[in-house]
Amino acid sequence: MCKVHQQSSSKREERSNQYSNRHRPETCPKMSENAEDIIIKQQTILDNFFNLLGSFSYDKAKEYLEKERDLAVKNHTVAPFFSSALSAFASLAAAEKNYANFIFLGPKGFLRKDSSLKSMYEALMNEYQRLEDKHYITPVSTPTMSPSSSYRTPTPPSSSPVSVGSEVSSSAASSFGSTGSVRGSTQNLPAYLGEDVLENLASHLCGQLLSFVRARMKTMEFYEKMYSMGSNRYIKFDVLLNSISDIVKTNLKLFHHPMLSPLKSAFSFECETIMKLLEAEIHMQNWRFLPALLCLHDAHSKLGAWQNMPKEIKKLSTAVSSKPPPAPGLYTWLRNLKAALVSKFTLYFHEILSKQTTPVDMKNFCAKASFDYFSKITSFQKKYDVACIAIVLDTAGLDDYSGHGYCHPQKAFETPKGLDSFPPIVSYPPNFFSQEKLATHWPSVVMIMNNKEQDIRNTETAVSIFDPRMNATYFLSKIEARMTLVVIFESKKTERDSHIHRFMQLLCTQLRGNKLFTSIKPGSK
Repeated sequence: MCKVHQQSSSKREERSNQYSNRHRPETCPKMSENAEDIIIKQQTILDNFFNLLGSFSYDKAKEYLEKERDLAVKNHTVAPFFSSALSAFASLAAAEKNYANFIFLGPKGFLRKDSSLKSMYEALMNEYQRLEDKHYITPVSTPTMSPSSSYRTPTPPSSSPVSVGSEVSSSAASSFGSTGSVRGSTQNLPAYLGEDVLENLASHLCGQLLSFVRARMKTMEFYEKMYSMGSNRYIKFDVLLNSISDIVKTNLKLFHHPMLSPLKSAFSFECETIMKLLEAEIHMQNWRFLPALLCLHDAHSKLGAWQNMPKEIKKLSTAVSSKPPPAPGLYTWLRNLKAALVSKFTLYFHEILSKQTTPVDMKNFCAKASFDYFSKITSFQKKYDVACIAIVLDTAGLDDYSGHGYCHPQKAFETPKGLDSFPPIVSYPPNFFSQEKLATHWPSVVMIMNNKEQDIRNTETAVSIFDPRMNATYFLSKIEARMTLVVIFESKKTERDSHIHRFMQLLCTQLRGNKLFTSIKPGSK
């Protein structure tokens, strides 16, 4: 009887286990993987994703996160809330790719479904706001860095407060605090291990990415303004500088979560590089040697640091290619802008730079620039028998004018007056303005600049004047507010000479940067 009773009891237990296995919730993860393992794995996935996103690997980032999300959902290791957050993060990669290639400046379709980048970012803002509002984060549950681990480990809450509408189970305890009870008992097992901690992390990231997307929309407006200004004859660089400076100041302390550091760094490098390049442009327009040089150096350093940002990718279930992606249009354009300003700097300060090296080395250095202004000037002068080609600076109101090159701050420099207030900062041939030549031509040049100032500023083609007393023809064209290009012939020239006008227009347009600022539009030549 005892033996029969034992067999019957064994069969009942076996049937009970089969029933339990059939009716166990499918959302429960495997017991071999504890809460801490799941949290660390998901944090590593997010680390990898944002590292890829910050290093121009937009397609890889999106593909990687979507594969890891699908794998986690298939294995029932993450809750629907966290899965939704991963989908929202992956969508950011597509938007960032379009942004980094200036797609938002491309042609707009007529009567076509709105698929613009602005609408993509607005949809992301709504989704991040929804996910952030859906879960209540208490101060003690805000994700922080664990002091004893290289992983970013959220500090678990002492209790588990859950807001209305949260997808966290009301019986869920802290993943780290309840690890022992999870292993020892199945009665208080949450639907997903580590669910509350991962939801806190996802909600916190959504709140910070909301600020990031708002900042992105501001930089989009900045580039649109810059593109429209490029079609004007004179670009208001001070207005652009104020706009980008405001963006930098506003977002200085936003989206600062450690996981978002690649995005934060890339955003800072982008905005600060533009800011330094615009500052360099303004300093060159006012002929300030050292400030312009320092700004160009800062911009060069930031571009290098941006390109060499750490690309540490921790290997998980999904393979990630280590091949670096090509630089997007935004980075390439900033690099081209820096190169153009270096070429301009080389021309404006050619005299002082030439004294630091040999003529051969200086010529080779200019030849390597993105635009060799000095070579264009010398070739035109020799081909058309030009007496002199010069760039003249108007020092009126320029309180910090101190002549060529660097001047010690404590050195007194007398404010130039009369003819001396219009010094030639560049001239070729270099020995043309000897004392005799300067006395011969400079009064005529300065008089034309004063009398024809409005015509020179507003006319697309160069203004030409023949002085029969000097038997000289003067062509003048405004480069920017303080800089005027002057071409002098010691003979009579027709005012409609197309070769002269074409040369002067090319040089002025190139120095103003109009073509470069309109080239940010995709498809521009």
